[in-house]
Amino acid sequence: MINREDTRDFAGKNNFVWWVGVIEDRKDPLKLGRAKVRCVGWHSENKMELPSEDLPWATPLLPLNNSNPYPAKEGDMVFGFFMDGESAQDPVIVGVFPNIPLVSGDPEKAFNDPRKGDDLTSAPVKPGESATVYPRKLDEPTTSRLARNDTDYPSQINTSKANKKESKVEPDSYYSAKYPYNNVYESESGHALEFDDTPGKERIHIYHRAGSYIEIGPDGSRAERIEKDKFTVVIGNDSVYVKGDVTVFIDGNATMQIGGNFNATIGGTCDITSGGNMTFKAPRIDWNP
Repeated sequence: MINREDTRDFAGKNNFVWWVGVIEDRKDPLKLGRAKVRCVGWHSENKMELPSEDLPWATPLLPLNNSNPYPAKEGDMVFGFFMDGESAQDPVIVGVFPNIPLVSGDPEKAFNDPRKGDDLTSAPVKPGESATVYPRKLDEPTTSRLARNDTDYPSQINTSKANKKESKVEPDSYYSAKYPYNNVYESESGHALEFDDTPGKERIHIYHRAGSYIEIGPDGSRAERIEKDKFTVVIGNDSVYVKGDVTVFIDGNATMQIGGNFNATIGGTCDITSGGNMTFKAPRIDWNP
């Protein structure tokens, strides 16, 4: 027979002991996604008595369909329970509370993002942001601006008109999200992934913080912008079918090197206009007008 006194700190045998706390460190040496959490009512508010580094590591409870979810950050308020009951040495993080921060973080105080110095300056930041402690935006929800479609949403939604005019073919973004239908993953440095289910405005958007993106609009149209160079390697065969027209603008030079035969069949008129010299070099040229 099991002695209840011997199992009072065994999860499932004791009372469910839950807690609310604030993450103060997430640099898990085991790289398991753990974080140090200061739990309200369980841990001292005096950092001289209990420094951040002495807090126990809390293990995240991961969903079965996503083994690497977006991790909570320093300063985030989280909820969880203790696996070892009132011994309170084996915390588990169940989830993060979204909120509207009203006060800037203070690294000297408990229940705040404690990072400073190199830990802070080496942390990722979005373009245009400063490497400050979290929260970095006050008086607004911690939900992604892309999901909320606020008037001050990030600049990745539309590149500048000057850039679009220069590109000659780049369309305006299909973005017209309505909360809560835009499912957004947004990283700390500014990368974004959107699966927008807004009725009539359904879209997929993949964005890199440098400004490159791929966007698929409601009718299946796709827009792509690459801020620097593009490289494509095909080891096998490559086939392209275009039912409509094709327009190509090249502001620089164009070079094509073909190791085998080149065959071109034109069903209509062929117009070639050159503002410079044209050179054809071949052992034999057959011309059949």
